[in-house]
Amino acid sequence: MIYGVELYECFDMSVKDSNSKYFHLVALAKNERGRVALNEIVTQSNFEGFYFKPRIDLAHLRPYADDLIILSACLASKLARESDYGQCVKYINEYKSTFPNFFLEMQSHNTDEQRRYNQKVLELAEATNTEFVITTDSHAATKDDLYYQARHVQIAHDDETLTELYDGCYIQSEAEIYEVMSSQIGEENVKLGLASTNKVADMIENVDMPFQAPQLPTYPLPDGFEDNLSYLKHLTEKGWERRGFDKLSGAAQRIREKRLEYELGIIHQMGFDGYFLIVWDFIKYAKENGQAVGDGRGSGGGSIVNFLLGISELDPIENDLIFERFLNPERVSMPDVDCDFSNREFIVDYLTQKYGEDHVCQIINYSYITPIVAIKDVGKVLGIPYSVCDRISKKFTYKTFEECIENNKSLLDDYSEYDELFRIASHISGRLRNVSIHAGGVGIVDAKITDYMPMKLGSKGEHVIQVDKKKVEEIGIIKFDVLGVSTLAVVQEAMKDIGLSEWDLSINNPEFANDTAMYELLASARTNGVFQVESSGMRDLLLRLKPTNLEDVSAVLALYRPDSMGALEDYINRKNGEKAITYIHPDMEPILKKTYGCMIYQEQLMDVVRKFGGRSYGGADKFRKAIGKKNIELVKEESEKLYGEIIANGYPEGIAKQISDDLKEKGGYLFNKSHSALYSILTLKTAYLKAHYPEYFFKALLNQNRNDYGVINKYIIDTKAFGISVLPPNINRSERYFTVHNSKILFGLEAIRGVGEKVVAQILEERKTNGPFTGLEDFITRVSPSTAVVVSLIKAGALPCKDKRELLERYAQSLFEQKEYTPVKTIYTHKVMLNKYGIDCSVIKGKEERLALLNSRKRIEFYTYQEQRRMKEMHEFEEKYMQNEAFWEFEALSIFLGVNPFEYAYQYINVDYDEAAPDTNVTIVGIIANVQKKKDRTGKQFAFLNMYSVFGLMEVVCWHTQFKQNEDIINRGAQVAMLCKKGGDEKLTAVKAIKPYTQWLKDRKISDI
Repeated sequence: MIYGVELYECFDMSVKDSNSKYFHLVALAKNERGRVALNEIVTQSNFEGFYFKPRIDLAHLRPYADDLIILSACLASKLARESDYGQCVKYINEYKSTFPNFFLEMQSHNTDEQRRYNQKVLELAEATNTEFVITTDSHAATKDDLYYQARHVQIAHDDETLTELYDGCYIQSEAEIYEVMSSQIGEENVKLGLASTNKVADMIENVDMPFQAPQLPTYPLPDGFEDNLSYLKHLTEKGWERRGFDKLSGAAQRIREKRLEYELGIIHQMGFDGYFLIVWDFIKYAKENGQAVGDGRGSGGGSIVNFLLGISELDPIENDLIFERFLNPERVSMPDVDCDFSNREFIVDYLTQKYGEDHVCQIINYSYITPIVAIKDVGKVLGIPYSVCDRISKKFTYKTFEECIENNKSLLDDYSEYDELFRIASHISGRLRNVSIHAGGVGIVDAKITDYMPMKLGSKGEHVIQVDKKKVEEIGIIKFDVLGVSTLAVVQEAMKDIGLSEWDLSINNPEFANDTAMYELLASARTNGVFQVESSGMRDLLLRLKPTNLEDVSAVLALYRPDSMGALEDYINRKNGEKAITYIHPDMEPILKKTYGCMIYQEQLMDVVRKFGGRSYGGADKFRKAIGKKNIELVKEESEKLYGEIIANGYPEGIAKQISDDLKEKGGYLFNKSHSALYSILTLKTAYLKAHYPEYFFKALLNQNRNDYGVINKYIIDTKAFGISVLPPNINRSERYFTVHNSKILFGLEAIRGVGEKVVAQILEERKTNGPFTGLEDFITRVSPSTAVVVSLIKAGALPCKDKRELLERYAQSLFEQKEYTPVKTIYTHKVMLNKYGIDCSVIKGKEERLALLNSRKRIEFYTYQEQRRMKEMHEFEEKYMQNEAFWEFEALSIFLGVNPFEYAYQYINVDYDEAAPDTNVTIVGIIANVQKKKDRTGKQFAFLNMYSVFGLMEVVCWHTQFKQNEDIINRGAQVAMLCKKGGDEKLTAVKAIKPYTQWLKDRKISDI
């Protein structure tokens, strides 16, 4: 394998200014040490040298020189950009003195610039006695692919025209290289260059990716324990007492003892003792340091070891959760314990401190161009109408482009005029679109991360390994899933305010688990803010199903998926007594009784396969895994095998056929009970808090979403249904964030637009030190706020008054600096006295009289000017700060605190603007605050619209076609509903359709009927 990188070389990577240049330099790993060296170099360039690009200098390359092969690189190299020939010679000598294996590089491209540079390289090679290689700047594998690469770049840059064709930038054949290069440097020199190129390839020793089984990091054991297993057993023994297992009946204890012994044996046999210790340790640390931790998630809920360690909160014996669904000795794979925290960064920081910065990384996430996105993106650059692309894209619902075409046989014929669209889209579908950080993955290793792969910096300074979650385990790094769940912070904040203990909201506390009020709230579907059940579909399901226990809530989470809609209706009808609960065989009843005879969980499937087919749980899990792949041939093979096993186990052929056919049809769509049951606990906790302590629940909910005005608007509407008042901020009572005051929710000062953290901190400190503010003047004297801050505070209602306009006018008057007239002591010339002031000195002889009259008239002139200046400043103040009085509160808080004119819109808006992905459609409802008309390059009129919307203050662009069609309704003050394409990456959010709000709402209500 040739393992290399095109580096950004700079003179000094510590210098970070606009004059600090960087150049391309190619580095190849000569051996396995060189591979690790390149990982170190790339990581250093990101962590220490990043300035627009990840840069490295020769001083930092020098320690690794013996294990690298260096090429001088392309037209972006230091040599190419240096016009002074003598300086180029010096650079080459520096390279050669640093790197034992340095080669000059030419590239086979037929451009004037490349020709001149290749000839320059030839001269430099002869002058410095340096070998040169010949390469191609390969942006695509083949010549044909260049066109599609150019289209891909056009899409990425959002260009209207195809600007980059990359002529010759593909992997050329030797004959093509001779054809291009012979006329530039001569055939003999081409032969020499290619020989050097082959020489470089031959110099590279055995280099490979470190593919290996995952290597578990070492957990530092406390004194007194000889190995991981002994410590793990010790912790489960402590957990046995903590969970109260020692107080259970003898029979119940024996069941759990047997399960625990079995699990510990499997865990140790598979070598995973340390994995459980590491997870237990960081969960314990989080709990001991005030971080909210989830009750568990995923298949890990099936482990009694996890329950005893406090990793999960449901007793798997009591809740029919299966260990082999989590860890199967017959199908060896890494355990996958997903852990939820209120503050993910806190845990990542702890792991970094405990195991070392060089031994912990987060994991990159690659997003790829889907067939749908490919059709829309290509259609845009080809100028195909959006409606056409949208219509075509709806047929591209399969994972790959080939599958989409295969399952839509007539598509290419139906849209034959768009052959180029399909051709280009098929080539770019599946290509990389963007990178981010995996939501949960954290890698921990004993060696350095750079022994495996290089790291880059995330947007917040995270250390991110440059392989995704699939590859990271293939190269031997164990991935721990540490996820952030904001709802945990909501629950923690409310519990702290109320004074509830962890036990008060523990699912193992019968009083909480059987609380009537929380189930009544769920059954009434008043679930805005309740975990996992906020959507309209979920609310409809809750109304129909009316959950009364954890099993029902778990079923709601498991069934509300497109694949399970058929089972959903059956479940509801059976639960509500509208359909008889039946079983195809008495042995099926113990397995399906809790779900009213319906099979909805993977664990139930495993029980059925085990009971009727006679398999072990491990074998049953292999069946689940196989049919879960939804491969038709594999599903058929497995179901036939199960059919024979059921008969062999003594059951009738009819039963065998019914079970095998049923599992063949449904098995791939069943849900993981461990996950839905564990997640149901958080659903219950939020429902409990909303039912019993709504003011504290809403306060915590608003704080958690304080930057999402659309969500805040929605929740404030919901507070009214619970009889909770939300008050505007108050400089004497409000804190930074939302608080509860006399059973009402009080806005925080930081929620006020234009009032930043520093001002809020100053207000709170001044109030704490010197007491409440007595009024506007006292506030201004003590805090010295800017005009914008005072205006925002008044508009928000934070400075209490009877009339905001009157207070703003009074404040504006106070800003005017009233000057006193200073009498003059000398008179002007007779001409000025007469012409400017109307004083005839030939009539008025006395100097004192003249001076008195002059001052009298100048005083009038002075105060007239003062009044004019005051009026002008007042007018400017009013123009800037006092327009749209009806929406002052909205301007300051970005929400409708009093009357929300769009209260009924929320039930029809399913996608929150902030949560919508760029380039997707989103409905925006609001009031047009301002229309700024512009003309595009062709002279066509369009407009920027400032909106008071349900999502807060927004700006959208209405391009010419939509503006022309809807000019009559695009007016300041108009209430409208708009279908928009959300912007992103510096793109504007654009209007696609617009209607008067009342008409839009009427259309929605009609469609409901």
